[in-house]
Amino acid sequence: MSLDFSHLHAKLVLPVDYKEVQFWLVGAGGTGSFMAMNLARLAFELNGRGKAASICIVDPDRVETGNIPRSNFCFAEIGQNKAETLAGRVSRAWGIEVGFVKEGFTPALLQSVRDDWSVQSSSSQKLTFLVGCVDNHLARFQMHEAVKFYNEQRYASDGARLWWIDGGNGRDTGQVLIGNRLDDKTICESARKSPILSLLPAPSLQHPELLRRESTKSIERQNQTTEERITCSERIRLGEQSLNVNQRVAVEMSQVLSELLLTQTLKRFATYFDLESGASRSVFNTPEAIAKTVNYQPEPKTKSKRK
Repeated sequence: MSLDFSHLHAKLVLPVDYKEVQFWLVGAGGTGSFMAMNLARLAFELNGRGKAASICIVDPDRVETGNIPRSNFCFAEIGQNKAETLAGRVSRAWGIEVGFVKEGFTPALLQSVRDDWSVQSSSSQKLTFLVGCVDNHLARFQMHEAVKFYNEQRYASDGARLWWIDGGNGRDTGQVLIGNRLDDKTICESARKSPILSLLPAPSLQHPELLRRESTKSIERQNQTTEERITCSERIRLGEQSLNVNQRVAVEMSQVLSELLLTQTLKRFATYFDLESGASRSVFNTPEAIAKTVNYQPEPKTKSKRK
């Protein structure tokens, strides 16, 4: 068996300079409801370090009986909007500015907080994180479109100020992917030339199947049932949904964000785990791993003709 020592050669990834961070938690269900509290802790730490941090939670759904016990809700909250419920809870507990949107995510939601970027000044040093905790290709497509527009079209010259971290799970498996660009050539050339990275492949570039209807929540194991509208509690009873997998995804997502923003030690862009076997693996920030992940083949150099 060959051992993987790529982590020994992995490069650090650091964001561009910033003074403000805004987290958009997209999806407040099984993973998102736990991630809300994790983001509160992260925002609290960032505020203490002089970085203005805020959170906005996006989800059109209401709390249902079937969301308990796998989600971070209680019976007293049944019938309430998930985003509004979590926003109120986080605000009261942490004293942090938390907004909520009771509809599905679209890139247009970011517009009101992006217009100040048209003025290139030190006051516009903002990072935006899309924290994706959804289980469908349509919501992921909207986040993919946001990355395409803000990082590669409208504000490409200002660096990658919009990040997308995506968490997904199956019965007892899950993955966490983080990135900010869709241009494989730009990403791979930067990884090859730069000692410290600021560009990583977006989740949809790492796994294009996330944008397809037939994709499942977990990439590692695609054995989910095809039955519709089975409640979370029923899935747990039938052995089709681990009681703890969503919390594990939220913890992995929080660790990646903490390494990127707090300790500045992030050397990976993808992590996969299996609760049943206890196994986990990561893909590290090496030029070879990044190129392999996005299937990038550099153009062959042509030999110049001698005169």
